[in-house]
Amino acid sequence: MNALVWRLHRNQAWTAAAALAALTVVLVTTGIAMAGDYHGFLASCGATHSCADTSQLFRSYGVVNILVTATMAVPLLFGMFWGAPLLAGEFEAGTHALAWTQGITRRRWLNRNLTWALLAAAAWGAAMTALVSWWRGPENALGIGGIRLSAGVFDIQGIAPAAYSVFAVALGIAAGSVFRRTLPALVTTLTVFAGLRFLIAEYARAHYMTPVSQLIALGAGAQANGGAPAGAWLLSTTLTGPDGQNYGTAVTSNQMPAVCRGLGPSCLASHGFRTLITYQPASRFWAFQGIETGIFITLAAVLIAVAYRMVLTRDA
Repeated sequence: MNALVWRLHRNQAWTAAAALAALTVVLVTTGIAMAGDYHGFLASCGATHSCADTSQLFRSYGVVNILVTATMAVPLLFGMFWGAPLLAGEFEAGTHALAWTQGITRRRWLNRNLTWALLAAAAWGAAMTALVSWWRGPENALGIGGIRLSAGVFDIQGIAPAAYSVFAVALGIAAGSVFRRTLPALVTTLTVFAGLRFLIAEYARAHYMTPVSQLIALGAGAQANGGAPAGAWLLSTTLTGPDGQNYGTAVTSNQMPAVCRGLGPSCLASHGFRTLITYQPASRFWAFQGIETGIFITLAAVLIAVAYRMVLTRDA
């Protein structure tokens, strides 16, 4: 049975292996060069006692940065082209019935297909995110290329991308077991995966843990990262009065003290107005990675249970 699974899916495996090998060559080559630039920068700014200007650093790696960001779509490709056709393709071609009449039970047939597909997704996803996390090491250390907790940066590093890959393949398998047609399974995988990832990144992730709130001096929000600690994910900035009242992003002339009308922020600051910032500290990166990994692995388990039920209980 294992040999049969390999023969049926070896083209996909070789294609994925070739793509991973090409990505490895590009990232290792440029990553070594970036590490050299990074250590050279540290030595230079250490000698001048000024490490603030990083605007020109790593600019020559712009194309590779785009490639690295594009790896965010790889789990979806696994789901569409590994997961969705896995069962749907066999149901369409009728090869499942042939296998079931050759002394192979439905459960054994399903076990082998699912095990290898999920293991492959986890392995490829883990290898890819390990490469990307290593490559972005110098950028992460200097805070270049975005906050690690923010959308687009968080999604390509750590351990979560491997969970995305497993979830995407499980979603494709479940969709294939329900529709038994490849095209509907592909469309469902694309729609559900993209929609769920967007909702979690935009609305759920910021609330995995209670955000930190901090009052800072009025005008301090113009500093780097809106006045939040370096590397923190800034969620909101609001203006508060001396009585703790929230004025949103700005105070109108009718709301400010009469003596400050027509004057600058310094007058408001002298009358007790301050800025309230809410953020997620950079130190929570791995906690958030663990939470999001758990979410997608749990969803993958539910989808696999759906696939088992649909295959084992429905007529051939």
